[in-house]
Amino acid sequence: MDEDLERALAASLLEQAGQLDEDAQLQEVIRLSKVETGVNSSTPVEDQLRERSARMKRKAEEELRPPSVKRTSSASLSMNIPSTRSSGSTSLAKAQDNESEAVLDSTDSSKAATEPSGPGSAAEAQALKRSLATTREISPPPLRRKFSSLPSAVPSKVKIAYSSGALRITRTPGRTKTKNCVSLEDVIHKQHLVSACVFSFFISEEEFYGYFPLSHSSDAVPIYIGRDVNMDPMVQEACHQAGISLKDKDKLSNKQLQSILPTLRQISGQRYGKNYHAFYAWSPGCSHSKILLLVYSSFLRLIVTSCNMMDIDTVLGDNHWYIHDLPKLSSRAKSEPSSFEADLLAHLQALSTPNAFLDSIRGMYDYSAVKVRLVTSAPGVCAGIKAEKHGLLRLRRVIQDLSLKLPEKESGDLRLEICAASIGKLSAKWLSGFNDCALGKGTIKVADEGCAVPDLKLFYPSVGDVKKAHESAQNAASNIGCATRPWDSAPDGIKNIFHHYESKDTGRLFHQKFIMAYNPRDSKALPYFVYMGSANLSQSAWGALEQDKKANEATCNTKLIKLSNFECGVMIPGHLIEGLLEPGTEGWQSGIVPYVQTGKRYGLPKDRPWNGTFYSHPDIVFSLIGSFGAGLSSLGVSRKLAAPLRRVVLQFCLDIQYAHLLMSRQIRGGFRTGRRTTEEPSLKISRLGCILEVL
Repeated sequence: MDEDLERALAASLLEQAGQLDEDAQLQEVIRLSKVETGVNSSTPVEDQLRERSARMKRKAEEELRPPSVKRTSSASLSMNIPSTRSSGSTSLAKAQDNESEAVLDSTDSSKAATEPSGPGSAAEAQALKRSLATTREISPPPLRRKFSSLPSAVPSKVKIAYSSGALRITRTPGRTKTKNCVSLEDVIHKQHLVSACVFSFFISEEEFYGYFPLSHSSDAVPIYIGRDVNMDPMVQEACHQAGISLKDKDKLSNKQLQSILPTLRQISGQRYGKNYHAFYAWSPGCSHSKILLLVYSSFLRLIVTSCNMMDIDTVLGDNHWYIHDLPKLSSRAKSEPSSFEADLLAHLQALSTPNAFLDSIRGMYDYSAVKVRLVTSAPGVCAGIKAEKHGLLRLRRVIQDLSLKLPEKESGDLRLEICAASIGKLSAKWLSGFNDCALGKGTIKVADEGCAVPDLKLFYPSVGDVKKAHESAQNAASNIGCATRPWDSAPDGIKNIFHHYESKDTGRLFHQKFIMAYNPRDSKALPYFVYMGSANLSQSAWGALEQDKKANEATCNTKLIKLSNFECGVMIPGHLIEGLLEPGTEGWQSGIVPYVQTGKRYGLPKDRPWNGTFYSHPDIVFSLIGSFGAGLSSLGVSRKLAAPLRRVVLQFCLDIQYAHLLMSRQIRGGFRTGRRTTEEPSLKISRLGCILEVL
């Protein structure tokens, strides 16, 4: 085997061991917390940790052997992994035959280790140990392992798998054998990466960074990680060093961001590795785009998704992924880039992606097979020649270019269906503008305040839907919400577009942002178009129409205002859908629509939309704990002393998480029985404040 490949595979296995060790520590603290609090049942956090450990063990085994070859003692990895967990490791829910119920399955938490054998294995193991000794991986340190000779059957390179593009949904626990599903393990092959660039609003470091070959000794495989700066747990430390005081609810200004950028990058590099390159997009709203660009030796893999980079989205929740493998050209193109490449590079540049990465991919890949259209948003007013660059007016332009003539169709032959994780403060006026643009109307105008609500079908979970969800999925409700409130005073026309969310993987929730126009009278006909990406149903994501005093025939003398987010998605013409599905998929509805489309309209006044808060999310708590550990390290605190301190903080945070789960159940119970409460948001914010004070 190639020496670089051996080292990369060894590093991958060490990183997985480190994650297993961390998960074991977390589960032990959960156990202690449960003893103290008298909680006997398994918690969602505990379920996720156990499943992640089992999944990473399976991944380690798969890396060590091809599917067609049984494991033998001459080509095995001896793993001495002390376990602090019980022998029964809970896995995530598996689907029943009718996909109507999720159940927990028990798997063996340990594997028998085999001793290295065969000629030269001891010498090779020692060589690997010496090479790995020079590489420091992400804290916590990995467990010590004995390495045997690595199998020669590991593929030497990754091949193009999505040459014509693909539209997939997340392989949630009940979809393990379902066609047209995908996971991060399917698309990221860390030992073969040349470089990578990821941008996401929120990233769970402990769940996501293990997919990349981060190293403290080499920058041979540069990894560029971008996000909304206010979602980076390192910001508090960087602000502290810069003498900037931030309260819990404060957002970092662009000026403040520029002043702490060098410190942020230094702290991140020290913690995550020499090849970790942090970058940040600032916006008055949210830097909400979710894009992965994975560079392999012979192609670029592009992924546009609705997932934040955390297990709740990439494993446990209904989400969409557009994936396209772009072949590498023999030399840099001298001709003008395709419209898709130009739009993609422009958006990446707007997100402050480092030029080093942009220059490495510009003009280097073949985009000729890309038939979808990019739909982006960027903060600011869109008027004049820029009016159709972003948001609603960009959506209208792309749909008009498809020549679908949707406004001419009979009302019964057209339905506009939306599923979004966050709902803005909806009004009939804004929805009218959204509807006109989504249908690609030739003539649009700014609607009056008293206009009728358009005929839309919006899928969003009610409080009851969340209460009925699987416990491991309920955490996903922490980062979705509805700002159309007070709900009681919202017009009935607005309330009547809301429909219950029911996942086809029963008990799941979601973070998807999905718009689909189709003919409800013809179940076999392909949809007219599908949008998937990061943009929720809000003015911040799409902007709002306003009359433009300057003439602009293309936009009927309108412009776009109130656009405050960065967003990225793709518009897919309906005739392309079948070609984007995995072969053997039963039909386009089962392949790309993860929810039951016959979900009922909210029953008024009983049903109310769920309102969660992102900041009580356990992933953020664990990220804060990570920054606490990084702070101790920067102060020179030894690992031996830092470990018990980190456990104390983790114990405290888990106690808070238990309190949150109990309180949220009581609050949801209050809604169910008709009692009203406004305590939940303030309680959660106060918990966050307590955590920050301790950290």
